[in-house]
Amino acid sequence: MAFEEDDPYSVSQRLDIQNILQGLLNKRALVRLDIPGHAVSVISTLLDVDVKQGTLILDNATEDHLNTQLLRAPAIRLQGMLDRVMIECSGKISPTMHDGRPAFSMLWPDQLRRMQRREFFRMDVPASNPATCSIEHPSLPSGKATLPLANISAGGLQLIDRAELLADHAIGTFFDDCTLNLPDTGALDVGMRLLRLTRLTQDGDKPLLTVACRFFNLPANREIAIQQYVGSLERAVLARRWGSE
Repeated sequence: MAFEEDDPYSVSQRLDIQNILQGLLNKRALVRLDIPGHAVSVISTLLDVDVKQGTLILDNATEDHLNTQLLRAPAIRLQGMLDRVMIECSGKISPTMHDGRPAFSMLWPDQLRRMQRREFFRMDVPASNPATCSIEHPSLPSGKATLPLANISAGGLQLIDRAELLADHAIGTFFDDCTLNLPDTGALDVGMRLLRLTRLTQDGDKPLLTVACRFFNLPANREIAIQQYVGSLERAVLARRWGSE
């Protein structure tokens, strides 16, 4: 991941980078590790920031096949929230040990991005307890499509479109009549704007179309409900991680 020289969000001073990474470590913030353009992502935590060695130590995944894919990638992307500011950097990871357990080691980034955003942390939606979004639009077959969520934040979501029902829609298309169905939250009527269509590479399978959308004109009570759902996903991940320690 290369940053533009005039990128207003870029941070390149080593001391600033150290303070940001130390903040993620001190707050035990969740971080997302993924391979851009591939359907591979895990939720992790920073275990150590080694200033002398110039490395970050990260918790690895519980699934061996995900660890293998992340270690084979030329670079992985790290994203996390620090005081509601998105932190992003990238680098290659290698296997290491931390306190007698397998972990990832990443070289200290030369640059990272610090982006002030209104959204909270983006969380993956577990397949074991799925959430869906129903979109009503005249261009869709029978005027409606219901798609599973890949992930969600307070600002938007990413949908899994296996049948590519939205593949021909222009970026910027507004979907005014949508209904989110979130476990333990219920149905929420929302409006969304299409931001991005991405085909993710899957091992041994055809590319998977994902659809990124941003909420618009979201009433305060529905934004709070979405934030609470995202918070419940984060607490579940933390409970699983801390329960295994």
